[in-house]
Amino acid sequence: MKKIAIIGSGYTGIIAARELSLKYDVTVFESMDSIGGMTATFKTDGDKLENYYRHIFKSDSYVLGLMKEFGIEKEMLWPKTKMGYFTDGKIYEFGTPISLLKFKPLNLIDKFRFGLSILRLKTIKDYRKLENISAHEWLMKVAGKNAYEKIWEPLLISKFGNSYKDVSMTWMWGKIVLRGSSNEKDGESLGYLDGSYQVLTDYLEKDLKKRKVKINCGNKVDKVKKEDGKYTIVASKKKYKDFDFVVSTVAYPYFQDFANPFLTKKEKHNLSLIKYTGAKVMILFMKKSFMPFYWLNNGDKKIPFGGLIEHTNFIDKSKYNNENILYISNYMFHGDPLFKKNKEELFKIYLPMLKKINKEFSEKDVIRIELFTENYAQPIITKNYSKILPSLKIEKENIFNASMPQIYPEDRGLNYAIKLGYTVVKELEKFDKE
Repeated sequence: MKKIAIIGSGYTGIIAARELSLKYDVTVFESMDSIGGMTATFKTDGDKLENYYRHIFKSDSYVLGLMKEFGIEKEMLWPKTKMGYFTDGKIYEFGTPISLLKFKPLNLIDKFRFGLSILRLKTIKDYRKLENISAHEWLMKVAGKNAYEKIWEPLLISKFGNSYKDVSMTWMWGKIVLRGSSNEKDGESLGYLDGSYQVLTDYLEKDLKKRKVKINCGNKVDKVKKEDGKYTIVASKKKYKDFDFVVSTVAYPYFQDFANPFLTKKEKHNLSLIKYTGAKVMILFMKKSFMPFYWLNNGDKKIPFGGLIEHTNFIDKSKYNNENILYISNYMFHGDPLFKKNKEELFKIYLPMLKKINKEFSEKDVIRIELFTENYAQPIITKNYSKILPSLKIEKENIFNASMPQIYPEDRGLNYAIKLGYTVVKELEKFDKE
């Protein structure tokens, strides 16, 4: 039986390992202490909670399919959610046709053009029509200057910083078309797995072990060598030999650390063109609710964080010892001074900004703080992205590379990470038959 090494145990790696175990001897290498990647959770005084806020859409067939397979689809919760928008020192309800009509920062013509831009985007079936135009250009033209500067521009800046004008409209298309599946007249119904997505991860881990997949957590891959036509994985100073294939599911900078000797000049160049933003996500456990919304987008460019997500306006706080849980999402580049701040330093910076949004908020309401950092949280999808997107298999080796930037044209997320796992398996099996 041929041997396969899978590097990274996010959901792409988990699904790839699971499917390949039917025909191959599979070993998974994971630098963290547990599997799951960005679906990782931590303990609270109640249910476990994701390090990074998590929900799914009604169209997420791959996630829902897995849950059905394990018999846990009935554990899905589908509460109605409300979205808000902060601008000009005020919070407005946002996200429904009625809330748009009541949105005072835009006049009637601006509202009409904003709504029309959403509708027009939803009618576009072929994303390739949008590849050669930036979101900045398209939205400015279709939604109009006022709607763009008041709504779209702050959202792009919060996600991509100074690179926001480089982002392809294809990325925005993926966001809007995907999210539209959960929209209803009175808000969104988003999904959450009762008990956290750790429940699904645990089922998958048990299934991997049942399929005799070897899981090596706490083993960071430092090097991949080729010896006598086979691959040797060097992880945590230990050698694992005789692999016929290697499947990497980690971010490109990590992939290049160990795969560079095997890449062609063109492959190295294309990988260098793909950039990421990092992210720091702070979680506040509080005595009081911060806002009446599940999700509040920030339109104030002087406030560095992009979104506030009050998890307990989504899932009842009784599951978390009656504490109110607020995620503060902040995408940023590694050179940003905030990227190096610890949770105490960052909270001091955030505090006056949180008070600006909610004047009644007090640091005395905060019970404790958690902070999680992801170095490569969001690839920057630039114009004509498909022309530089690396193929799943590198040119001259039995090494495959399936990670977040290849979730295209859809936006990254749990559902499409699962889909990518199935896709790389098909590609590997196709090549193995040739």
